[in-house]
Amino acid sequence: MSEIEADNVFSYLSDDVVLNIFLKLVDDPRHWSRLACVCTKFSCLIRTICWKNKCFQSIPTVVSDLLPSNSTVTSPVSPPGGWSSLHKLAVCCPGLLHSGVLLDLGLERDLDTVYNGATKAQDQHDTCDEEMKIDNDDDNDNDNARVITTSCGFGVCKKRKVCRSLGAHLASEGWNFSREQGNKLLASRFRGDCLYICDWPGCVHTEEKRNYMLFRGVFKNFKNSRVWRTINDGNRSKTDLNCAFCPSNDVWDLHSAFCLRPAYGFHDDGEPVVRAYVCENGHVSGAWTDWPLYT
Repeated sequence: MSEIEADNVFSYLSDDVVLNIFLKLVDDPRHWSRLACVCTKFSCLIRTICWKNKCFQSIPTVVSDLLPSNSTVTSPVSPPGGWSSLHKLAVCCPGLLHSGVLLDLGLERDLDTVYNGATKAQDQHDTCDEEMKIDNDDDNDNDNARVITTSCGFGVCKKRKVCRSLGAHLASEGWNFSREQGNKLLASRFRGDCLYICDWPGCVHTEEKRNYMLFRGVFKNFKNSRVWRTINDGNRSKTDLNCAFCPSNDVWDLHSAFCLRPAYGFHDDGEPVVRAYVCENGHVSGAWTDWPLYT
């Protein structure tokens, strides 16, 4: 059904009727994402009402902390990046690309052709900016055989024993956040900052050398945090990554900015044990690896 046809059909239904239908499709977060691309009416309802209400229901503590104290469900105030970004942050694993793992594995050059081609194709046909663009690995019976999947559906399997999920996908664990985990991630001088991190260990990706526990999170009042002052005052260089949760292309490496706990250190091959990246809206994506039992 085209956008014009959908608008014509559903123009006879009130917003309340359409919303009642949408609210029955809460078992899979991708349903709303796909419906938001059907027509302008659907996009507006899902972006302004559905995702906002779902965030208030599923992560009320995070929402109440991110918004001003006088905000309510009916308030027009939105968190940094919008309600679509916050909802995506709650249910979506950033993937190995946005967590910087592929950069350390030296595969970014091999993936450039696939990723750039997929991005160009996406720009040509995708006019729905608020779509979550998440893929599900539930149909994959072999966790050690992940296919590289870009955000617009292109896939490629490299000549390796283990193929990896390139882009963001539906997170596998419970969708909740913890401030305690965020405090453990930051260096001691940043403990006054408020960082919410998803329930540990996040989404686990099995690779040839080690397991990567991908996490995501969000800073409260990021532009007023000490982490932001450290990045901004130190004129830290931006990375080549873009945010997995919002349209921001301004992303910084928290590891190179010395914002992470120094005790994490590096593996014997030079790969950091913990990496994390933050965008201008305070959205965090990263990966944690266990220390090897033997070398």
